[in-house]
Amino acid sequence: MSADPIVQLLAASEVTPDVVAAWRDLVTRAAEPNPVNEPDVLLPAMRHLAQGDEVRLLVVRRGPELDACLPVLPTARWRRKVPVPALVSWTHPYQLLGTPLVDRDRTRDTLTALLRTPWRTRRPGLLLELSGTGDDGPVATALDEAVEEVGGVAVRWDTHERAALVRRPDGTVAPLSSSRQKRVRRSRRALERAAGPVTVVDRAGDPAAVEEFLALEAAGWKGRAGTALAANPADAAFFREVCARFADAGRLELRSLRVPAGPVAVQVALRAGDAVFHLKVAYDEQYGEHSPGVQLLVDYADRFAAEGLAMRDSCTAAENVTESQVWPGRRRVSDVVVPFAGPVSRAGVSALARLRARRLPAA
Repeated sequence: MSADPIVQLLAASEVTPDVVAAWRDLVTRAAEPNPVNEPDVLLPAMRHLAQGDEVRLLVVRRGPELDACLPVLPTARWRRKVPVPALVSWTHPYQLLGTPLVDRDRTRDTLTALLRTPWRTRRPGLLLELSGTGDDGPVATALDEAVEEVGGVAVRWDTHERAALVRRPDGTVAPLSSSRQKRVRRSRRALERAAGPVTVVDRAGDPAAVEEFLALEAAGWKGRAGTALAANPADAAFFREVCARFADAGRLELRSLRVPAGPVAVQVALRAGDAVFHLKVAYDEQYGEHSPGVQLLVDYADRFAAEGLAMRDSCTAAENVTESQVWPGRRRVSDVVVPFAGPVSRAGVSALARLRARRLPAA
């Protein structure tokens, strides 16, 4: 007989080796992959990034196993105009996706148990906000069912689609437009005339390639704006550690569009399950007129059908248009607020739902 689920909020000091081992096992059982909620991203983030020492792991345990894991920040005031305590999923600058890791065979029951967390455990959380979660997968479906199970409603906003390469149910992949392919071929020929032969290589196993990426990013507009990884030693340390961990596991991609003088565009991505999530991109601005970043995106699309992946997620912001103009697939993400079981929490989120409904324009 399996043990009853127990919900806990764990501080970093409570994440023991046994917890990490159970967490890694959960990764192999997750209903949806999400590398940034795995220990090889989240633990370095908690060590190096701002607010990391305030983060708690919201977990559902069943005996020695974990059935769910989500990083949250407890806050005494959810919004300026909504001064109620809440648990809010942590959204650091490299949090590509907010979908929690949940056991694939107990997804609904696990999320229902999470929403039934006693007040003494989740204090000070009257509601739970999940930012940037996938809307079109089994976790979102199970979350809606769990909210219904506890008698509440879920409130979603900031819903948007981002570019992806997606394998259809029949196994096929949507092709790129012929006009896009022609433009990229012209750009490739122009780049070769300007800089020499162009190749695409994956240098994930070469630690020097990580430093090369950091230098390339710092040399561009992000460096001038002070937002490059290298501009912040803590962020750079986080990035190096994540790359090393995923490289050791054979799950790092560091794909480089190169000319004889060096890289002209580089994308860093993390593999999780049958999907790849794109983390960072940089390009050499002296070759900007040849669209090296777009050339690399097209190369990904050209190789995708043979890779055996279900999806490549661009992980771009809603306002990003470059990937959306190149990759034909889409995935939908939203912020979602859900209540915990209990009349006060249910009433609060229901009031928020009514307020949102009044503010939305009529269809």
